[in-house]
Amino acid sequence: MHLFEHLRLHPERPQIRQIRRAVELLRQGLFVAVPTETTYVLLCLPESGKAVANITRLRQLDSSHMWSVVCADLSQAATCVRMDNHAHRILKRCLPGPYTFILPASSSLPKRIFGKRRDVGIRIPAHPVCQMLLDEIGEVLLATTLQLPGSAEPEYDPDEFVLRIKHLSCAIMDAGWCGMVPTTVVDLCGDEPELHRQGAGEWPA
Repeated sequence: MHLFEHLRLHPERPQIRQIRRAVELLRQGLFVAVPTETTYVLLCLPESGKAVANITRLRQLDSSHMWSVVCADLSQAATCVRMDNHAHRILKRCLPGPYTFILPASSSLPKRIFGKRRDVGIRIPAHPVCQMLLDEIGEVLLATTLQLPGSAEPEYDPDEFVLRIKHLSCAIMDAGWCGMVPTTVVDLCGDEPELHRQGAGEWPA
């Protein structure tokens, strides 16, 4: 059964009723477009095969695509990745914020999605809507940037991209326009941090 909902939220003081409705929809197996301090992202529960398939089809992703894991805090992130004291200090200094940190993956990540990958990107967004959603659901979520095929930039205007995703079972958490600059990506798997992409977060931080 097809289900689509357009949830409108205040960008700084999100309505808890709308947040809880988004959690219900995620638990029903839908994916949700959510604002962050950088771009809109597509989020779903890792076990939601239909949502993963819909996102993959929407974005035309291949099997090599590197999904990120979005967490509410560092203790939740520690269930997904292995981090030494040096990496922990960097994450504590930079997060929540506009960064994705690549770290060695733990065995808890679903092999159906991550395959034999030994690393995974971790995000802890600072946007109030995304933070409230993560706090309310109490679980990590899979994430990928909302950038549609043929678009040179990520989507930032919900009134525009709603027309391109409403045919799928999903929801939009509409808090107005979002940024267009993606996260800064830093690899912490080696002996020294390695900048993979300069984005919205300054590096060195």
